[in-house]
Amino acid sequence: MNVKVINSILDAFSKTFKMATNNMDIVIQKPVVDKGENRSYEVVVTIGFIGDLNGNIHMGLSVESAKTIVSQMMMGMPVEKLDEMSLSALGELGNMISGAIAVSLEKLGYKINITPPSIMHGNNIIFIKDGISLRFPMNIDNKFSEEFFVVLKSAI
Repeated sequence: MNVKVINSILDAFSKTFKMATNNMDIVIQKPVVDKGENRSYEVVVTIGFIGDLNGNIHMGLSVESAKTIVSQMMMGMPVEKLDEMSLSALGELGNMISGAIAVSLEKLGYKINITPPSIMHGNNIIFIKDGISLRFPMNIDNKFSEEFFVVLKSAI
């Protein structure tokens, strides 16, 4: 994978996440090539993209981290459960992140179109990673260990 593309995606993800969550601390660690092992989550935000690059971005979260993220997006308002409004906020976070990634990649000469985000919420959500998959462990606010995936249909 092209390091400039990956760094561009990570930079856009990190900056947008911090901006949208009123400066929640996020530390994205070194990537691990995901060899197809199934990992399960309680909340998954998925954004697809097509164009010069084709693939998906997935953010796997626990319910507790998702509620904390939504609370921060809503200026500290307590979030007791992931209701329709909370899930919509996570979708909006996905929109903001994917838009920033599209702009960032265009600066490198890659034009992409993004899909609306898909939000899945439940027990033991497993998603199929069709393509070359990098998993980025991330620490959110020094409380939550979550994961971010970049899945590309072909090598770049």
